[in-house]
Amino acid sequence: MARRKILADMGYEFTVMGADIDEKRIRKDNAEELVVALAEAKADAIMSRLKTTDHLEENTHSTLLITADTVAVYDGIIREKPSSKEEARQFIKSMFVFAVCSSLQYLS
Repeated sequence: MARRKILADMGYEFTVMGADIDEKRIRKDNAEELVVALAEAKADAIMSRLKTTDHLEENTHSTLLITADTVAVYDGIIREKPSSKEEARQFIKSMFVFAVCSSLQYLS
């Protein structure tokens, strides 16, 4: 939501398209490498979808594709989207034990 708001507040008109990828199949031990790999996989999936539709041919303006991903790193462990409410609760509880948590995101 924050990315949409930033672009809208800047006056950009845009279309949001979800990428149909299985994020759990993309594994990296390094958080920076993981968010880059996820953002690139999303870009590839969306480009494939755009090529199979008439979007690129009908659009007379240049198209800019922005993809992103965010993970949290806590105590050296990469925390992706929780798979359940219980897992989300555990993530949050464990993060309150210590004060340091970093978040990484990548735009492709």
